[in-house]
This record gives sequence, C-alpha cells and structure tokens, in this order.
Amino acid sequence: MKKANALLAAMGKVTDAELVEATSLPVKEKPINKRGGQKHLGAYFDKGDPILERVAILRARLDMTNSELIEHALNELWRRHEAGRAFGE
Repeated sequence: MKKANALLAAMGKVTDAELVEATSLPVKEKPINKRGGQKHLGAYFDKGDPILERVAILRARLDMTNSELIEHALNELWRRHEAGRAFGE
C-alpha cells in the first residue's frame, strides 16, 4: 500500500479515508543491535603499510575475521607477557 503524502493531504488532494488508512499502519520496531554490549577495538594503518597485506593473508590462511584475528593476537601477546612475568623477565 502506498503511503499518504502529507503535502497532498494538506492540499486536500487525499481523501480522509486514505489518510486514516495510511496513519493507522503499524510502526516497525527498530531491529535489535547485534553489537549491543560489545566494545569496538580497532586500528588505522597507512594504505601502503605491509601490515594490511599480512592481515589479509592471515585472514585467508586461518579463515578468520578481523575480530577473530585481533582476539587471537591479543591472546598470544597476553600468554607471552604472562610467561615473561612468571620467569621474572
């Protein structure tokens, strides 16, 4: 069904029945944000930076998303940091 045009309604070009019909349509609810409760973590690199190519290669080889790669890299870094602390480094 076509939505009633407010301008046409103001000019009297739309019948009252069409206006009532159009205004009584249910309002769609906003979709639930699929990222609700999450925090963005990212970085910006220059276009020629070799890290961009490395990330693309790793994404393809490991079949991971950028988010999964970042998570994996941070977990590895954390393990190395904790191991260093355990051995007094």
